[in-house]
Amino acid sequence: MGTGAMSDNTHLPQRSIYDRRYAAGQYDRRSAIRVLSAEREALAEAVDRALESNPDARTVNLFDFGYGTGRVTNELTRSYPLNPSAAGKSLRIVAYDVSSVGLRKAQEALCDAGFAPDGILTWQQEHTEGYIAGSVRREEAGLAVSVVFVHGCEDQAPEAMRELAFKASGGEPYLVTTSWYSGLGHIPGQSLRREYFRQLGALTSPSGEMVLSVSSTGDLIEIQPEWERKRAEGDVGGFPVEAPGDVVYLTELGQPNFYHVFGTDLNDHMEAITAPGQYWWVRGIRYPDPEFESEEAEQGNYGMVRKANESKRGRRWTASDFREFHTVGAFRSPVNPGR
Repeated sequence: MGTGAMSDNTHLPQRSIYDRRYAAGQYDRRSAIRVLSAEREALAEAVDRALESNPDARTVNLFDFGYGTGRVTNELTRSYPLNPSAAGKSLRIVAYDVSSVGLRKAQEALCDAGFAPDGILTWQQEHTEGYIAGSVRREEAGLAVSVVFVHGCEDQAPEAMRELAFKASGGEPYLVTTSWYSGLGHIPGQSLRREYFRQLGALTSPSGEMVLSVSSTGDLIEIQPEWERKRAEGDVGGFPVEAPGDVVYLTELGQPNFYHVFGTDLNDHMEAITAPGQYWWVRGIRYPDPEFESEEAEQGNYGMVRKANESKRGRRWTASDFREFHTVGAFRSPVNPGR
């Protein structure tokens, strides 16, 4: 993420910001390593737990909030048919994002990889309500894998997201719900973020898995003090900065962009959406190194992450734990992580 002085105080919609970022192409090329080892591991483990907990499921429905171009989730379309536990269970990924440019790029990449449109895909870039654009599908090893694209609208209430999610799955529950890195951080306001967590929890089956990856307070540390001071002084320039962890950074295109980095408030969000018989925990995903220029650099970071996670296993994270990481994952599962 770029930083520096604000070029103006315009609070741009996330749809506009990310349409431009995805169109320019720099955002998806900021690192030589597209998917982090910890992200790949977290998703694979969640899918395995979901398959184990739901042996009679005919379809594994996965909802990805803030899907973008499918950076993490699209890998699953290739690996899923090779999973022995997936025998007889099709996979349906519902890809939700406010950027139609990102979704269309994902669609094109999937079609290049052998997927085909399952009917007509219709894109309405400026539509003021969320809608289902269409889907692509591929069969491999006797299993059907489909991706349904949902173009959301941030001006609508979170309930609209949940309604679209269920429409896209034909009313079936989600056995896996994910969000990778930035989707939840761009939601302004504590109460609205709380409601999005609640809605994501509600659309996930009680026997399903949640993996919500977000920026932690070890990210953007150079601008957090500035925005904390601005917030205390009431001088936030029209941006929705209202809570600790709220900042505004400059994108690689010079766009001022609201963002929230999570600390112990993530504990509160997860606790609120976890029912009896379910478990939640936090795990580090990435240490605050620069963007990776090689596989060796990413593996070194991953090694530090794994070591730090072991030292925190089985306890509630503190503010200092969150400051140690650039990115963390919050998990909810019917399976006890300490089993």
